[in-house]
Parts: sequence; structure tokens; C-alpha cells
Amino acid sequence: MIASPASAWYAPRVHRLILPFAALLALGCAESATVSSRPVAPPAPPVAPPLLAKEAPPIRFVEDDLPGAMARARAEGKALFVDAWAPWCHTCLSMKHFVLDDPSLRPLAERVIFASIDTDRPENAAFLEHHNVKAWPTFFVIHPASDKVVGYWSGSGSVREIRGLIEEGLREMSGGAADPAARAFAEARAAHAAGEADRAASAYERAVTLGKATWPERSAAILGLIQVLVGKKAWEDCVRVGQAHLGAVSGASMPADASSYLLACAENLPEGALRTEAQKAAVARLTELVARPPEGATVDDKADALDILSGGQKALGDEASARAAQEKRLALMEAAARAAATPEEAQTFDYGRANAYLALGRADEAIRMLTQREKEMPGSYEPPARLASVLFKTNKLPEALGAVERALTRAYGPRRLLYMKLRADIQHKLGDSAGEIASLREEVKGYEALPPGQASPERLAAARRRLEEAEKAAPKVK
Repeated sequence: MIASPASAWYAPRVHRLILPFAALLALGCAESATVSSRPVAPPAPPVAPPLLAKEAPPIRFVEDDLPGAMARARAEGKALFVDAWAPWCHTCLSMKHFVLDDPSLRPLAERVIFASIDTDRPENAAFLEHHNVKAWPTFFVIHPASDKVVGYWSGSGSVREIRGLIEEGLREMSGGAADPAARAFAEARAAHAAGEADRAASAYERAVTLGKATWPERSAAILGLIQVLVGKKAWEDCVRVGQAHLGAVSGASMPADASSYLLACAENLPEGALRTEAQKAAVARLTELVARPPEGATVDDKADALDILSGGQKALGDEASARAAQEKRLALMEAAARAAATPEEAQTFDYGRANAYLALGRADEAIRMLTQREKEMPGSYEPPARLASVLFKTNKLPEALGAVERALTRAYGPRRLLYMKLRADIQHKLGDSAGEIASLREEVKGYEALPPGQASPERLAAARRRLEEAEKAAPKVK
């Protein structure tokens, strides 16, 4: 499902967007300059026999070494697949543990170099400077000779959809399709990946118009158009497109994502018939999806659909149904966590479980779960950071401060600065004005020091405002 914005890490949900209901995110990356003129060999036929898939060795991702992965792709005449992810993103963990390791993807290694980057690590900032990741995870297929993005996908996807993304990229490297809808779609994805919202919206709209109902990429084109409209904050256009096409969007997670965007856009409209009709349409679609989950949907996808449905029902004033959806969501995730082979795999469901526990008034269970996870994963910043959030929300402030301090000793990059903000929030509620100001000063300096690929002028400005307000409110020393 939709990956989470870094800015909302202890707010609604961790998924793909930047707005409520799905912790929505928006658009993607940019093409960088040509780095080599070396030709790339034409790709082999796209699909390998099932037995070959089973016999092929597991895919080995090149981790946090994009220059090395790119050099290999050029040398071997292969495409480069990049998984831009983060350890705090539960959709990223779901994709890693339940999709990207699927044996049916293995034959693609004959034509593709697979790489992954933790977007918070400083060594990956250069890639982010040219490929602006705003949704987690974001997947790219890159032509190594030109560094051109030939495949783009943000958020969750099924095994079939990710395989299709890669094969689409390979076709694009070989000249692409001649079909007008497919060409418009390729243009839209390239513009989307480059952050060119107006061009992307126009191309997506052409693709949707030109593509027939049976066109395989129609759902992705509709969702791409909605994503761009969200990024532009074109709320009425988003609602118009969402309501017109909601029933036509198919796929493992795309229907729930489209519903989530529709809810988020509706929330930004004034109260009235247009807003209410959009909310009802989204809730109706989500009700269908949770009753009959799409083929290929992961547990994480199903749980998120329930969470989005719960948010929509709550917005319409149906508290009983919203609570029932959270109970079903929690039961689904708890069963998956019990079945997980490792603590790392079970951690996929920690954020959703913690939020469901809070929604159901069972915070103590969230605290016990996250305390145990920290013991199981002592080197990870995630468990103590999640624990600090829960403790803060339940007003257990000294314990929350201790937990966030532990997270800060392990965290890095932009994520660490969000935990610094949480520490300042805790200190504010504790009445520790000096500590709050010190934390906010450290947060501001941290944002000022981020490299261009990770820098955020918006978050820097917000941190400066918080610091200024805290300094003005601080007791004057006589």
C-alpha cells in the first residue's frame, strides 16, 4: 500500500502518501544526466518457465552501493532495478519479505541488476538529488547507459505487478511499445519520476483516454493521474477523477490506494455534498475490497485497506463500523506476526498493530509488543522509536523520553531529525523548556546540514518556526 511520509512517522499510518487515512505520499524522482554512451544489449524474452524460476538462485540485492550496481549493470548490459526504501516503512518491509523474495522473480536476474538503498543513509543522498523519492517504497527501472528512468512504481505491488514493471522497463529500453496509450503512459511515468507534475498529469490523462477498458496499464495510469493531482493539491480535480474511475481501478493494492487518495482529497474540500459523496463512494469501494481482497494482496495490503476503511467510516460518523474494521485489521496482523519466521519479518506489522491497539484503547498491549521487539532487535532504532510514540500518546512521558533517547543513539539521517522533534515534544509536555530548546536547535542544525538529496526546505522552515516559538515562550531568566 502507500508508503509513509517521513514527516508523519508517529502520526496516522506508515504507508505511501502524505495525507490522512493512508498516511498518503505523493510523487517520485528525477532523471539524471547521461553518464555513459555504452550500448546495452537487447533484453532476452520476458518470461522464464516456472521450473527455471524454481531452480534459479535467489536474487541478491546490491545494498547501498548505487555506483557499484550501476557499473555492474553497464558492464553486463543489464537494466538496473532500484528499491528506494527505509527501515521505518512497513510497506517497504512487506515488499522485502513477501514480494521481492518471490522465486518467480529470480529469472529476471539474467537481465537485471537488483539494488536497494536506505534513503536515510548519507551515501545515498546523491541518488536522491536526481531521483526525488517522496513515497516509500519507490521502485525504479533504470537504463544504465543513459541513466534514464524506464520504469517507475511507488508503494506496494504484487509479485505480478513488480514483474510487469520490470518487463515494461526492459521493453522501453528496447524501443518501447507502438500503441498510443502505452506511449502516453511511458511519457507520463517518465514525467512523474522527474517530478514534472503538469506534464505527467497531461500524459496520464491522454493514456486513460486512449486506453481501452481492457488495456493492462489502465489502472496504473488512473492511479498515477490521481497521485499527481494529490501532489498538486488539486483537490476538486482529484475528487472528480477519483469518483469517475474508482470502480475501474484493479490490482493488488491500487484500488485501496485510489480510495485512500479520494478520501484524502475529499477531506480537503469544504463540508458539503461533494465531500460527502466522495467519502461515501470511497467507503463503498473499500467495503467491497475488504470483503473480497484482490488477488496478490499481501497481509499488509489487506490490513491497510481495513485501516483506510476505518478512517472513512469515522469521517462519516460511523464509529461502530470504524472500530469493527480496526478489530479485524488487528486480528489479521496478529496472525501474520505469529506466523512470521523471524522478528524482522514480524516487525512488518508492528506499526499497524500499535496503531490498532491505540485505536481500540489497548495501549498496554502495544507497549508490551514494542518492548519485546526492542529486546529481539537491539540494534534497530525502529522498536524504541515506535515505543516512544505510543508512550507519548498515552502520556507516559518519562518512559517516552527514555525510549526516544535510545532511538536517537541508533538513528541517522532525516529520520533521526523526526525523532529529535518527538524528543522536543516530550520535553515540552514535561515542562523542560531548556531541554526542548536544545533539542529544537539540534533539529534545525541537522536539517541545515543535510545534503541536497535529503534536504527539505519545508521541514527546515517548520523546525525554525518551532524553535522561535519555544524561545519566545521560555521563562525569562532574571
